[in-house]
Amino acid sequence: MAQDIVGILKSIKAVIDKKPGEFEAYQDYFDTLRLLGKEDKLKSFELNLWLRGETAKQVMGGTDGTVIGKFFDLNKKTYLYMAQDDFHSYLIYVEWNRPIERRFYQPRMHYLQPMVRGYQDLLDGKLDLLTISQPKRTGKSQTGINFTNMISGRKPNGSTLMGGAGSALANSFYKGCQELLEPQSEYLFYDVFPEARIVGGSAELKTINLQKNTRFPTIMCRSIDATQVGLSEATNLLYLDDLVESREEAKNRDRLDDKWERLAGDVLGRRIEGCPIVAAGTRYSLYDPIGRLQEYAQKLGWRWRAIEIPALDPSTDESNYEHMKKGRKIFTTAYLRNERLLLSEEQWESEFQQQPFEAKGLMFPEAKLNRYFQLPADKDPDAVIAVCDTAEGGGDSVMMPVAYIYGEDVFIEDCVFDNSPPDVTKPQCAKKLAQHKVSTATFESNNAGTYYARDVEESVKRLGGRCSVRTKRTISNKHTRIENASDGIIKHFFFKDKSLYKGTDQYGMMMRELITYTRSGKVKHDDSPDGMSLLENEIRNMHGNKVEIGKRPW
Repeated sequence: MAQDIVGILKSIKAVIDKKPGEFEAYQDYFDTLRLLGKEDKLKSFELNLWLRGETAKQVMGGTDGTVIGKFFDLNKKTYLYMAQDDFHSYLIYVEWNRPIERRFYQPRMHYLQPMVRGYQDLLDGKLDLLTISQPKRTGKSQTGINFTNMISGRKPNGSTLMGGAGSALANSFYKGCQELLEPQSEYLFYDVFPEARIVGGSAELKTINLQKNTRFPTIMCRSIDATQVGLSEATNLLYLDDLVESREEAKNRDRLDDKWERLAGDVLGRRIEGCPIVAAGTRYSLYDPIGRLQEYAQKLGWRWRAIEIPALDPSTDESNYEHMKKGRKIFTTAYLRNERLLLSEEQWESEFQQQPFEAKGLMFPEAKLNRYFQLPADKDPDAVIAVCDTAEGGGDSVMMPVAYIYGEDVFIEDCVFDNSPPDVTKPQCAKKLAQHKVSTATFESNNAGTYYARDVEESVKRLGGRCSVRTKRTISNKHTRIENASDGIIKHFFFKDKSLYKGTDQYGMMMRELITYTRSGKVKHDDSPDGMSLLENEIRNMHGNKVEIGKRPW
């Protein structure tokens, strides 16, 4: 059946090729490809795109006003035909009746395309998570509103939960959704989804019900700080918008940790298995919810994509967002370059270039670190040593890397990296020292470090191990010590390949803290780089004190 229809379409196309201005042939082609859509929707969409292009040519090149009007109406129908399944077609069609100067999508289409393609793949079931990072006022939220309405029209009995930082943002998103769904609005949503009418909702709770009232509304918009229990569920989409309110909040690691705990423990729990997630927002920090979600997706093997478009192209220094609004150009290259002059480098990079503020001035960039899959198999290590930076409270972690030394190469084979109380970390340290047959372990003796080292040494002996445990007081400035040791760490230290550990185990957490340490030193937790600097100093002193035997000069 489908093959016969394709044959008919080829015959009609031959007529169009011979008489390109004959409207009836184009209309016949459209009617026939709609029949094909009942058998093979994807093939009909492919042919519809061809027809869309041809009818547009006739509109642009025509001279007869009546005929042009017919081609214009048919071109419009090619968008409506795909609008329930194709996000781009939907965005064009719902604004068809709006004045050009008031349209959202068309003026921005050239730079919104990567985002629209991401949403389309989400709609087609190809992605579990889509993260979007663009500068403010470039259309992130409005595109999210449009997608929320589209997926709600497709599945009005399902539910979308939108979560944002604060009630004002949630209210703005709610009003945006409602504006497009108003029966008297100039948007053509109900041409696309005639059955998905508003039947209820609550401005107080920021809910909208389409088609019928259900326990969980079609759309609910809430602050992530608000309670979710019993009120919300996400089956169509979980949409997260600007979860970090400001750069000041992004610099407070405790607040980011609390936000992630709330998101992971409550909001993500509202999502039914298989429901896709969209997280949009400015990338202020490596520890923001978007970064955490990306790690989570990687860990669980989700299909995910990150769309991050800077304000100025890093290669050309030209604007990625210039477009017309109300008859004038905005987000021009000149405007953005002037904005860059007014801001600190850190603020510019995060808010406009989508580079978390920690990314500038990283002392141990991940790309520069040496990696290994296994220890050298053809020789024994010259030594196996460890150093331990004991925790000093305030959330600090015990940091004890275990190093296998082969000449100048230092392989970090294991570690203890834990902020648990001493009665938990002391046995961990003893077990690692005994397990790896560590010959020498140096403990920092500041505060209670001497007693900590004594207890660990006794535990090693009880485990049957033999390790020379000694203490050493450190008086140098921590950041200066890390800075001075950084070159040796990058050149001579080897860390396990990322496939050999999980981001949530102690080795993974140690690596995360190491690679996010900045030269400014303005980070709350620096136990990992500090422990590595102690190890580098210890090894440098070992090599510096090496005794060589030679012939007597007399």
